[in-house]
Amino acid sequence: MLFSAAFAAFAPSSGAQFSPVPVKNPPWADTTNESSIYPVGDAVPVYRAVLDLIYLDGNKRPPVIVMFDSAEGHMGGPCPFAKCVGEVWKHKSKMDTSTVLAYARTTRKRPGLVQFGYPIPIVFISQDDMRRMMADGQEFNASHPMPRDLPQHSWGFYGELQRKYPGVWGIATLSKVGFNNRHTEALVQAHELCGEDCRVHETLFLKQTKGRWRVVERIPEEVDPGYSPWGRYTGPAGIKPKDSEVIPVDRPGVPSEAIARADVYRIVLDSLYSVNGERPKRIVLTNWFWSPNQVPSHTSVIDSALIKRFSFLGGIRAPFDAISGYRVPISTLPLDSVPALRERGTALDVEQTGYPFWVAFANKYRGAWGMLGVSRVVFNANRSQALVNTYHGCGNSCSGRDAWFLARSGKTWQIAERIPSENQNNVEVEPLRYVGPDVSPIAYRPRRVQGVVTEAETGKPIAGFTVRVRRVLNSGLNIDGPSVRTDSLGRFTLTRLPLSLGMTLIFECPNGSRDGTVFTPIAVTPGLDTTITTSFSQAACDQAPPDSAGRVSGVSSIPQGPSFSQRFTWMYLMPGANPGFCTRTRTCLNLIPSNEKYPPGDVVVRDMTESGMSPLLIATSAPPTARGFGPGPVTTPPIVLGEVEGWGPSGSFAVSESSRRFCVAGRALAST
Repeated sequence: MLFSAAFAAFAPSSGAQFSPVPVKNPPWADTTNESSIYPVGDAVPVYRAVLDLIYLDGNKRPPVIVMFDSAEGHMGGPCPFAKCVGEVWKHKSKMDTSTVLAYARTTRKRPGLVQFGYPIPIVFISQDDMRRMMADGQEFNASHPMPRDLPQHSWGFYGELQRKYPGVWGIATLSKVGFNNRHTEALVQAHELCGEDCRVHETLFLKQTKGRWRVVERIPEEVDPGYSPWGRYTGPAGIKPKDSEVIPVDRPGVPSEAIARADVYRIVLDSLYSVNGERPKRIVLTNWFWSPNQVPSHTSVIDSALIKRFSFLGGIRAPFDAISGYRVPISTLPLDSVPALRERGTALDVEQTGYPFWVAFANKYRGAWGMLGVSRVVFNANRSQALVNTYHGCGNSCSGRDAWFLARSGKTWQIAERIPSENQNNVEVEPLRYVGPDVSPIAYRPRRVQGVVTEAETGKPIAGFTVRVRRVLNSGLNIDGPSVRTDSLGRFTLTRLPLSLGMTLIFECPNGSRDGTVFTPIAVTPGLDTTITTSFSQAACDQAPPDSAGRVSGVSSIPQGPSFSQRFTWMYLMPGANPGFCTRTRTCLNLIPSNEKYPPGDVVVRDMTESGMSPLLIATSAPPTARGFGPGPVTTPPIVLGEVEGWGPSGSFAVSESSRRFCVAGRALAST
């Protein structure tokens, strides 16, 4: 049977009782007088109560329920014989023996399901329908492949189910119901396909009180919530019968789970998305994340039963509609939309940041600080404590995972502890923001560079001096930004600086002479607000260009020639890498952009200083071609010629030759 094949990953429950197959059919195998349609009689309100449990979530419910068109058998559960061998079927509630035996002895007949007056529309599908949908889904997946670095659609049926019945929460089927003699207790099994790899088989124990049926206990037989981001888990908080849970009745002073959950999400988001009094203008929920199911090291006293429940439910993603009615608009980013957004970002990334997805994300979701993933909220028995996971993604190297522990006093929930898990604070694309607990209070204030240009000979400010601004893109390409001019007091100001920008300020002679040019590298870091003073020698600009016989002083291995015929490249390095040693025959590869291309014979001067003050420079030969760092041939790296000691006439420089020196830890940020 195809439905059974869909659950092939599950073996019969080890918690069930077994006995040898009887030689004769037992008396309860006779189906002569059994109805060919279902549910009938008291099974109708039992079915309604079961669907209420699965498909009513506060004020949320699916637009349609999809069920198989027949009542299926059950797996696991109690033994139908008076004396059985094997492990006893586990449950917590006290059950009438007649209830257990009636359920265990249901026949193998599968009556067809009929409408039974449930308020949500129900669609019945057959096994043949499932086969066709599976084939259509597999064809769709083949024609719409996901990139290899993203989760893959492993099963055609579930995606096709979503396309045919938008908003459906999965597909379910129920077994026939076993009643006690007085029809005040019932056992029934629910089978749920809740995602690409999400399967639930649970036995439900119900009681009738004052004419109303209510689910009293959920007994998982075989449960796997899966890891796929596609699906909606509505099953129990466990995987085996020993994990069964008694469903608490509503009590005065204890909020319903739906109300408590909404309060917890709101309070957590208020804390997560409040940085220095600022909030994002939009929240973007996604299913493109994973949620850990273990509570990291913490200081709070947390109910042990809550930690156990969280070890299962905490690893399950909450559905997109888990958060609604928040103080700012909420958008959704399904994983299936990520490839198109990446493609759009390639066209939008005109500055070649190297992060096309995040460029497109920031462009589409204006005012968002990143994308948010949340787990299910997990409560203890009386809903006085809660745990929930959050994931905030803000870049390739910008993310934060936290577990949040909350406690309730009366009607008020408060965050008792924010428990960090993993955090990366390198924001690559603005206006995205890192929101981890260690975020700097000045991280997102306006960034500014102020400067003063003075005459080296007199110390007087130079008015009207043009300062060139050169930026380096992540691709390694250098671009010139708008220049700035000093005011009457020799001052200039740069604002609206992109985060993590590597740039160099170039101070050069007004007459275009290369002599006397001063380079000042700057790394734009969060909260940057700095002032630099540049002493510029205008006298050097008055010198006549040297003749062709001019030479660069230093070791003979440096190409000779007048300074104006050579191009000097400056590289500013920030901490963050571990380049190790460099020698005359091999320099630190990760300090030199892979796409450097200079004419043969060029000399590259690299600033090896973290702060930019009193630069430590090394001179290297320029690589003749671009170099690769992955598999395949790698061309000869630049040769380290030595350390720059000082400047000579006409812009030449002296180099102290060394056979080996230690490279300062750093990574390339800018070059000119």
